[in-house]
Amino acid sequence: MMRLFAVGLSHRSAPVELRECVDFSRLGVAEALAALAARGVSREMVVLSTCNRAEIYAVAGPDGPDAIGRFFADYHGIPLARISEHLYVRRGADAARHLYRVAAGLDSLVVGEPQILGQVKAAYATASDNGFTAAVTNRLFHTAFGVGKRVRTETGLSEGAVSVSYAAISLARKIFGDLGGLNVVVLGAGGMAKLTAVHLRSQ
Repeated sequence: MMRLFAVGLSHRSAPVELRECVDFSRLGVAEALAALAARGVSREMVVLSTCNRAEIYAVAGPDGPDAIGRFFADYHGIPLARISEHLYVRRGADAARHLYRVAAGLDSLVVGEPQILGQVKAAYATASDNGFTAAVTNRLFHTAFGVGKRVRTETGLSEGAVSVSYAAISLARKIFGDLGGLNVVVLGAGGMAKLTAVHLRSQ
């Protein structure tokens, strides 16, 4: 019987050095979707890959979670034993609730951070544009978009919410004071590093 699964790892389950190793965006999310489809695991799936999480939402048979776990390892050239203890699996309604928490920013490193909803939308768009979404994932993700928006507008969760990069700069200001006259090195070339550079330039 086909069922919804979410398989992944995040800042809650894996150290940053492992999360960097399973960043699907390095080789392209569309390519990852095609590679997973070629294994016959699922034809309905979405890959969400950010600096703090790598997750695959898929409609698959009972062996789906194990097959997706092996895909994580094989696709990134990592021994399965290295990542298996860090992978989590959500099934059915639990998988849906997990996505809703993610889209609302409740599962973020900085709770309420604003980037994640856009990242979830982008992940869905990539899957949809490449023909990897259908009835279950379409409904799931559109519901998640609504949940994310509603949580932000009705609860005030995102009021004062900041990104990890903004939080890091705020901490640096507390330690060093004015950053204007200091030389600052930003390590990394991903989205978070670019956002950090933008925040630094505004100081």
